[in-house]
Amino acid sequence: MIQHHVVYHDPDAWAACTANCGTSGPTWQWDDEILVGFTRGEFQGTEPGHQVDDTLPLINWLARSRDGGETWNSWVPENFAGQGLVPTEPASALDFASPGFLIRVEGNGYHGNAGAHWFHSDDRGASWQGPFHFGDLLDHPELTSKEFTGRTAYFINGPRELFLFLSVRLRTDPSGRDLQISLVEKTFLARTTDGGRTFSFVSWVVPWDDPNRGAVPAPARVSASKIVTAIRRKSASNNWIDCYHSEDNGTSWSYLSKVANTEEETGPQHNGNPPSLLLLEDGRLCCAYGVRSFGDQCIAARYSEDEGLNWSVRHVLRNDFESINGMSDLGYVRLFQRPDGKCVAVYFWCTPQRPQTHIEATIFDPHART
Repeated sequence: MIQHHVVYHDPDAWAACTANCGTSGPTWQWDDEILVGFTRGEFQGTEPGHQVDDTLPLINWLARSRDGGETWNSWVPENFAGQGLVPTEPASALDFASPGFLIRVEGNGYHGNAGAHWFHSDDRGASWQGPFHFGDLLDHPELTSKEFTGRTAYFINGPRELFLFLSVRLRTDPSGRDLQISLVEKTFLARTTDGGRTFSFVSWVVPWDDPNRGAVPAPARVSASKIVTAIRRKSASNNWIDCYHSEDNGTSWSYLSKVANTEEETGPQHNGNPPSLLLLEDGRLCCAYGVRSFGDQCIAARYSEDEGLNWSVRHVLRNDFESINGMSDLGYVRLFQRPDGKCVAVYFWCTPQRPQTHIEATIFDPHART
């Protein structure tokens, strides 16, 4: 049985973009306790596009559930976003393996965020420290002159070592496209081995010379040496999700598979949707995402039994979308698995009862063949 729960709704607010403010790999979860981030702005429902007044501030929020996604509390955290603050270097090496440790990355070009910053929490997101900079990472020859657009996706490899899955783009798009949906944005892997004091470029996940957008990565570690990463993809005519994999712990990457389209190629094009990828307790991968096709707006999941090489049919988790201005603005899923085996997908959505953009959670059984 699929259940839906409201995470955050205010009829005067636009609440969205969970993928931009939270994490995919590792999930912010401790048994039945789940933490997600989102962006809140002031609602508008008359103009086309996002149902938000872009002339007013956009604020980063957090929401926490302690009962596996059924009830939620939301608040505005301090030091979770770096507008107007000068990033510094951590005063000492951080212990990534300490209980309750989290990192949040902030980049240019998406709602209410700018710069190349990161923050950390030692207490499951109750308090945050930062912003901190990435040292000379962006001066690497592969990254210099490019604009940092990283979201939050990372693996903790040890007390002082951490992988960050990040992205950059050209400062201007030669095709003339809006930078928000630039085709010249690509994902790369960076690493710190000294507790966040310095960062180094490791590899491109999507090659820089690939002609299509490859951003907002959702990685899953399937073994000590193998990583699978789902990627948001965009061409001039299509939006979809691909998987790339590394067999050598991130040193090199290759294309693995296409998961799904996030809009029909023949319909009006928006900007597709980012994936959320999770290694389930039974060894399967689950990829959850939003579909923005008119007449087919939904939150969907697909499963892989062979580490991302092949994917199941689409399982629709929700399809009752209805917004005030007709904009198919939805998705940006964050995905979790509870101790009882059920999964929790958190995303933004509109319904006939709550047509303002808001945050919801869907609890579903990944073994059910819906």
